[in-house]
Amino acid sequence: MPSVRNCEKAGRVFYMKTFSIHTPNGTVAGFEVGDGKPVVLIAGLGSTSRIWGTLPSALGRRLRVLAIDNRGVGQSDDGGHFTLDSAVEDVVALLDDKGIERTALLGASMGGVIALKTATAHPGRVSRLVIASSAPCLTHHGRRVLEMLQDMLLYAPPDRTGAALMTLAFAPPFHEKFPGFVTEADRLYGIDGVDLPGTALQVEHLVQGWDLRPELPSIDVPALILAGDRDPVVAPEETAELAELMPRAELVRVPHAAHSVLAEGGEPVLARVSAFLEEKPSPR
Repeated sequence: MPSVRNCEKAGRVFYMKTFSIHTPNGTVAGFEVGDGKPVVLIAGLGSTSRIWGTLPSALGRRLRVLAIDNRGVGQSDDGGHFTLDSAVEDVVALLDDKGIERTALLGASMGGVIALKTATAHPGRVSRLVIASSAPCLTHHGRRVLEMLQDMLLYAPPDRTGAALMTLAFAPPFHEKFPGFVTEADRLYGIDGVDLPGTALQVEHLVQGWDLRPELPSIDVPALILAGDRDPVVAPEETAELAELMPRAELVRVPHAAHSVLAEGGEPVLARVSAFLEEKPSPR
């Protein structure tokens, strides 16, 4: 039986309904909020659907928002090991279960790679894309970052892993301006100890590499590509390459932002993303 949690924001009450779908790959879990055109939120490495914070409620004012836990973490913790292809199958299984023919996809970091692979494998199911801090392929630098994360997961105390990742997630100016936010992000959204094995399996798969560049020109839907100019995880020029290769993509570079560009960009970026997903003229 799905649970229901209400969240009051700006004078309106939003009902967040959790879901758990059984698929050939295992359980796909997450939550849903709002009504309107659908958008599926796909989180990054080691992150569950809770990583989005208040974003689902903000988008849920005018959109139907579905956020999922990737294979191996959160409540999607049974079934086979994580792969990018099985992650695509999980997204499609969610759409089938919810009776959604076409949807927008918003993916961050690894979630952006999953969203792009979904768009190339099932072009008829994707209406538009928002991709934040993602790379079209695994570069030499990207491999070193993943190997560093592997070492952290193996050797760092579990309660320190999330704190260490915050160093990469936010740029130095954001740390100085909003230290309380960073601390709270670590407490609320850092990797849970029970998710460390699943996160390690995600890294193990990603370090084998991927290359979407040959397929990206075939993605013929509007796309908004977000890059932080100070991202130490995925270099901004790597994210910019996505926009160069996709025929209907627009690149937005966010100054002074690192890997968590959606949070660091604040209200201007949220307004840009919301208008794009609602198919309105984009504020600049």
